Amino acid sequence: MDVASTIVRQWHLLTLLPKGPRRIDTAALEARLEERGIAVHRRTIQRDLLELATVFPIVSDERSKPYGWRWADDAELLCAIPALAGARQGVPEIDVVLRVRRPAVRAISEGLRGPEGQARHVQVASGDADAELVEVSARVPDACALRRWLFGFGDALEVIAPLHLRAELAAKASRIASVYNGTV
Repeated sequence: MDVASTIVRQWHLLTLLPKGPRRIDTAALEARLEERGIAVHRRTIQRDLLELATVFPIVSDERSKPYGWRWADDAELLCAIPALAGARQGVPEIDVVLRVRRPAVRAISEGLRGPEGQARHVQVASGDADAELVEVSARVPDACALRRWLFGFGDALEVIAPLHLRAELAAKASRIASVYNGTV
């Protein structure tokens, strides 16, 4: 495999690593790379991850076997890594439940179906037509593009589930508020 192929493989590895506390082992990484058309031995993946860990904030969770890899808790630049063509293939999916302000329901539900969310299923609750908030749920790839897109709606939506995504967006909102409140 030439240098360009190594770089592409390593870039794909970076896009497959989850944010903590979740983790992914090398066997699962091998299978996901295979789904993307990249055939590589597990030992090569382990070497790649060790090499990438010298440059990127990724860590190995060695508390129990099989060991897993993930982005470090302080990996702020994680979502700055652009997605690769075909990178959404093999990305784990999550069930997202949102509480959405009525004026934003159409934009959010359509966006979840489109390039931003790539949702397979989107449901908009048919509750009270006069209610200010509407529940929208979808099954979407658990990727950085989703986080950026959701965060872009500001207070027009609230993530109800999954709890790890809710906590992640809440922590980011808190850090942003502290910058604007002068408490950093």
